[in-house]
Amino acid sequence: MSDIFPVVKCIIDTLDRTLYASREVGDLVDSGEYILNTALYYAFGFVSGTYVNFGKIPSYLDDTAEICKEFYITPAKPEPVEEYVKEVLGISTRYLGKRMQLPYIGGHSTSQWNARSHRYAVKNWKANELPKSLKGKNLPKFGRERVLDQQNLLTAYIIPYESDADSITSRIPRYVRIGKKRSKARVKTRVVDGKIEEGEFTTNHPFGIYDYDGVPLGDLISVRMRPAPLIIQGRYRGKFVRISQADENESVILPYKLELLKGKR
Repeated sequence: MSDIFPVVKCIIDTLDRTLYASREVGDLVDSGEYILNTALYYAFGFVSGTYVNFGKIPSYLDDTAEICKEFYITPAKPEPVEEYVKEVLGISTRYLGKRMQLPYIGGHSTSQWNARSHRYAVKNWKANELPKSLKGKNLPKFGRERVLDQQNLLTAYIIPYESDADSITSRIPRYVRIGKKRSKARVKTRVVDGKIEEGEFTTNHPFGIYDYDGVPLGDLISVRMRPAPLIIQGRYRGKFVRISQADENESVILPYKLELLKGKR
């Protein structure tokens, strides 16, 4: 079985330091390597939610209920520096058959932060002068943030089911806000060829652990992230999508009929 259909490739270039808490260890807030698709549905403007979540209960299921079957947005996967130089700067990384020395860009950076309560003025209490209401409570006043730095390049794909690739592309803005501090990122889209095939396959692009109901046969690699873990690689049997790349020897392989938080609906 081999049905050809177009897929939308989204290339995300971080223009600010991008923070989201994928892991918290002590006073360290750590942003992982990937950007979850739960964030991309909002960043690309397909759904909207409240700016402040007073109940602290995610509304992903309600917000995406009307479009979750129209298409699927994958999490964004980081690309190497060589790809950034070619895609964003438009510079060839080879000269006279030799690989050029690449600049040090992208990656993560770590900084200190101060945490204060939202009041007009806060007194700096000494340890031996704490009022009774604060004694015995773990109230951190400082910490560290490890965030995605500027000039990170990430790639996500949108697999259309009930919508067509061209209409999806027209709805994605060129610049988006993403992360806890609404950092700016640039998005480039292009329509690429995809193919539906059937048989045994091994995925090589991340998707949400709750987004697919297939049972893995082996070779499973996952990574824990909030609010949903990711499957980075897995071997399955069934229908899958093969997405063509510039290098004809490489293809992106994903299960067919992925659906955002399918296992939670």
